[in-house]
Amino acid sequence: MAMVKWSDHALERMREQARYIAEQSCSAEIAWNWANDIFAEADRLADFPNIGHRLPEFPNAPYLELLVRKNFRLIYRKTDEVCYIVTVRRCSMLLDDNAMSELNSVE
Repeated sequence: MAMVKWSDHALERMREQARYIAEQSCSAEIAWNWANDIFAEADRLADFPNIGHRLPEFPNAPYLELLVRKNFRLIYRKTDEVCYIVTVRRCSMLLDDNAMSELNSVE
């Protein structure tokens, strides 16, 4: 069983996305449900750390992703003991070299 840890960067991205969803939908409940779905998927990594797949844009990078609600990417790296969530992004936001540099700098 792996431990799931969230980076400060990933938690900040969650807050930003939840605020945006609440504003766009005019519903805190919708944003709350979205956040719960993201956290539930992340929690699954404790039992199934290999359920993610390689990043299509950078298949040799040390990151995996889970698609959540068809619109969001939960990007993480794993060791034998830890799945470390580095960011949450919309699927429409493809990774480029700048984004990859950002991921690599997350501690």
